Amino acid sequence: MIYIIDGSIAYNSEDCTLSHIPTQESLSLSISSGRLFECLLKSEGEILARDTLLTEVWDKYGLRGSNSNLNQYLSILRRALAAYGCENLIVTIPKVGIRLNAEITIEQIADKPAPVPETTPVDEVMPEVLPPTPEPAEKARTHSSRLNPWLFSLIIAAILLVGMGVYYLLFSSPDPEITPVSIKLTGGCDVVLLQGLDAADRPALDQQILQMLRENHQPCDTARRIYFDNNTSFTPQNYGRTLLSSCRLNSDGHVISCDNFYYLDWRMK
Repeated sequence: MIYIIDGSIAYNSEDCTLSHIPTQESLSLSISSGRLFECLLKSEGEILARDTLLTEVWDKYGLRGSNSNLNQYLSILRRALAAYGCENLIVTIPKVGIRLNAEITIEQIADKPAPVPETTPVDEVMPEVLPPTPEPAEKARTHSSRLNPWLFSLIIAAILLVGMGVYYLLFSSPDPEITPVSIKLTGGCDVVLLQGLDAADRPALDQQILQMLRENHQPCDTARRIYFDNNTSFTPQNYGRTLLSSCRLNSDGHVISCDNFYYLDWRMK
């Protein structure tokens, strides 16, 4: 299904592609982002509870979702839409759920049929094509050995350029809704949350950070400052990457050294 949003943005649910109609620019959303966006687009302005979205986007597919996951994917969708000039489409109703802005038009259209390939009339005279003259085996091997490294380098360069373009579109501009937050844990250490904080996640987040400190034999006292960051995965193969940096402070409260710990596929308990 193709959705036309505000007359200027097209979303194709088949390949999770978001396109800007006036400029023909497009970007591909992750699988989970695409499922979340389509779920909202199908709601027709109805308020969807967070539990409903977690079930429809993650639980039905055997994945693990949380409020933190949901908030980060909503933020990614908002940034992508804002980059194409559509702001305030996704509205959060505190303690109720998520809905779409009823003032922004959304039109559903059927997928475009695949183009029919042109056929050559039977009576059209086709030019004679001569078979290529075979090269000696030794010369052919020489050409192959010269071509493959260049072709491989071009493919790698193209992949890097595409990846950098997608990263710039989604993450180059700061998200006004997510700012670092400082909290204090039992024991006296200050914790700086680089991805901000959802009040609903605070108890589980405190428990997670304390557990990581215990596992790595790191104290939580007034002589320490902890930096914590959780990056959501864009593929269904793992849950994401978590960074915890335990830093020692001098008498003036300045960081003098840090011990860094990384976790892959950490699940919020």
